[in-house]
Amino acid sequence: MGEFATGQLLALLRHSITADAEVRRGEWHREANRGDELGTKTVGLLGYGHMGRAFAQRLRGFGCTVLAHDIDPAVGSDGNAELVPLAELQARTEVLSLHIPYSEANHQFVNEAFLAGFQHRIWFMNTARGEVLDQAALVARLQSGQVRGAALDVLDNEKLATLTPAQQATFDYLRAAPNTVLSPHIGGWTHQSYQRINEVLVAKIAALL
Repeated sequence: MGEFATGQLLALLRHSITADAEVRRGEWHREANRGDELGTKTVGLLGYGHMGRAFAQRLRGFGCTVLAHDIDPAVGSDGNAELVPLAELQARTEVLSLHIPYSEANHQFVNEAFLAGFQHRIWFMNTARGEVLDQAALVARLQSGQVRGAALDVLDNEKLATLTPAQQATFDYLRAAPNTVLSPHIGGWTHQSYQRINEVLVAKIAALL
């Protein structure tokens, strides 16, 4: 998951997916695709469990500043990110990446009021769960320019044939926007992860027997 999130962030900052589509159409737009360097950014991680830590470990090699916030007081620093209060995360972050699990308490935790708390115009990433984000609030911030771009591996409803009219409207905007990177919940979906899942299952069955 950490390397996937890194790839999505680089694609977002450097416009590589948009540029690829343009070149395939026979278009050559260098200036329009001038990017931003990751090493100059402050990346804020909301949630610092296994996924957040894996992402922070990869980010360290780019030389960027990595902040993290987690509500669990038992979560400690591992040297790859500076643990900060939520208000400080919102004050300093230039790239926000979500790594919190879904629960009833976290339903649309990232909403209009939450996004309004950031002092910088931010890039936004969600490789956690779609339901922790108010997708309409994100779209409104993209439209206003207060969110500079978004990379989403998850959506509020991933069964695209069952979208409500409101969900369809936000999805239509996201898929047409030039500053978005979308993928079908594949952050942790690799041949290697599939093998590891099966190895863990076999070990658990063996322990029970």
